Amino acid sequence: MEHELLEVSNRIIGEFLILLLFGVLSWLIANKYNKPYTILLVIFGLIIGFINIDFLDKIADLFTNSETFSLIVLSLFLPSLLGEASMKFEYKEIKKFKNEILSLALLCTFLTFVLVAIGLIYICRLPVVVSFTIASLMCATDPISVMGMFKIYNVKKSIAASLEGESLFNDGIAVVFFKISTVFLLSYINMGLSGIGAGILLFFKVVLIGAVIGLSLGFLASYMISFVDNYPLETLVSFLLFYGSYIISEHFHGSGVIAVVVGGIVFGNYGKKIGMSKVTEDYISSFWDIVSFVGNTILFLLIGLVVYRLDVLDNWKVSLLTIIIVLIARTIAVNISLLKIKTFTNNEKFLINWGGLKGALSIALALTLPVDFPYRENILLIVYANVVFSLLIQGLSIPKIIVYLKNKEQYRA
Repeated sequence: MEHELLEVSNRIIGEFLILLLFGVLSWLIANKYNKPYTILLVIFGLIIGFINIDFLDKIADLFTNSETFSLIVLSLFLPSLLGEASMKFEYKEIKKFKNEILSLALLCTFLTFVLVAIGLIYICRLPVVVSFTIASLMCATDPISVMGMFKIYNVKKSIAASLEGESLFNDGIAVVFFKISTVFLLSYINMGLSGIGAGILLFFKVVLIGAVIGLSLGFLASYMISFVDNYPLETLVSFLLFYGSYIISEHFHGSGVIAVVVGGIVFGNYGKKIGMSKVTEDYISSFWDIVSFVGNTILFLLIGLVVYRLDVLDNWKVSLLTIIIVLIARTIAVNISLLKIKTFTNNEKFLINWGGLKGALSIALALTLPVDFPYRENILLIVYANVVFSLLIQGLSIPKIIVYLKNKEQYRA
């Protein structure tokens, strides 16, 4: 029995090491040709999925058929991915572009959520709960694939900061929408008008609990590292902050994602100011870069691997229809939310719109749906189709769009 258990654990470790090898190869190729490695990971996954390699098929099946395993993966990777990004997001950027970030993270996310749900209900004829569940997964953005390109092509700081800030905060909001849609929505609908009030109250309660826990633990972690100058210990504090804030917030029915983001911003700004030497700052940054790379490698490679199990190509009509609905909803939401914002030109608003890619969070949340959840297979199909489209079509076209828009602006000037 012990020998069999050892063999199984060694096999699983070996399989994940091979996934990381693909991640390293993707990074090397991406680095050579100045392309986002996450997009190459999806392409690798699609190629591997087409070849049907047995042990990789088993990994993909484990993710798609076990919501327990998916929940573990969500709790394992999400705090590290969000913590790494939020820790590096400078408070001065939030303060400078707070109106742009709040408009996109709050109003744009809400409008996208509602518009996608309405489109799915009335055009695709999907049930209300299913439509709002898909909408909650589609309103989350993941700009990791485009931020590198923004740096390469020297895109305005206002655009990059607004898109990154939107992603950090709207992830938490999208998770709250997801919980409401999958657990409470039917009850609120049956309650009528009072259900709307109950839903709004629950939303603010979940967000507030997460924000308070993240803020409190962020300051606590910052004070803890101010008493020492030991980078391994300070890195461990950051580890406890990200995972501790996520678990504690979820325990008290708050948003673990909001807690990690708020805690990470406090730690990465206030903590760095009062308690980090340059050596510590570089060490912590490098540590979380590696952890983030591992998480993104596994999640983005699995996006490509799982596509073939969901018959996306055989159901291309419904996939295409939902992609169009999401694109239209995002376009309307961005333009309405930035209507009174004078920071951006119409061309820059288009870039913000097109740069709102779907990514790891949408996939990770979709996989946590119970196996008996209504239309689960359809939800996974739609989410994967939209994620693959946004990464491969939108992601790969962004450099050309940036160059075109820059030339257009120069010509006008």
